[in-house]
Amino acid sequence: MVRRRGKELRERGLAAVALLPAAPVMAGIAMAIKVEGMLDPAARGPVFFVEQRISRGRVIDLVKFRTINAEALAQLDEGPSHIKRFERAGMVTRVGDWLKNWYLDELPQILNIVAGDMFLIGTRPYPLDATRDELARGRTRKHDMPGGLVGPVQSYKGVKSPSEYDLDMEYWEAFTTWTAWDLWRLDWQILNRSVKVQMRHEGR
Repeated sequence: MVRRRGKELRERGLAAVALLPAAPVMAGIAMAIKVEGMLDPAARGPVFFVEQRISRGRVIDLVKFRTINAEALAQLDEGPSHIKRFERAGMVTRVGDWLKNWYLDELPQILNIVAGDMFLIGTRPYPLDATRDELARGRTRKHDMPGGLVGPVQSYKGVKSPSEYDLDMEYWEAFTTWTAWDLWRLDWQILNRSVKVQMRHEGR
């Protein structure tokens, strides 16, 4: 579909340009993670954390900065990873907590966008087992939809909004049926709202 291809090329190009100013920021974050690990053994671990997710029906390796501490890393199960439960339990490093507060743990996903794994604006890609659970219930949204760094659900964090499922389905309808111009306008609205959410530190 033309609008999908145009959206992908546009957002991959934007991500490639964004890499220039983002690179020194990511280098500084990587150094902070390593320095904290040297000063505090409980914070030791790799700079990046990779999770397998589904985007447009295929498995991708979603890259993010590690936020969880060494204890949480030791408790990760084989197979699909679910670091959210550790983050909610407070098992994060000092740097990780700061990254979550500013949503900077997701910054390396610019590389996923450049590689064509996901879009800048889309629905957040699900872990493999959560996607299987949805498929078993007859819901194909997370299997078929394009993954995105920023999505409609994230743009409504901190305010009363429709359900996550409804927001995702509304975006899927727009992605598959709207004109390229109308989809671009929706993407811009989502991005604008998401920046405001980030600045208010809401919906961590």
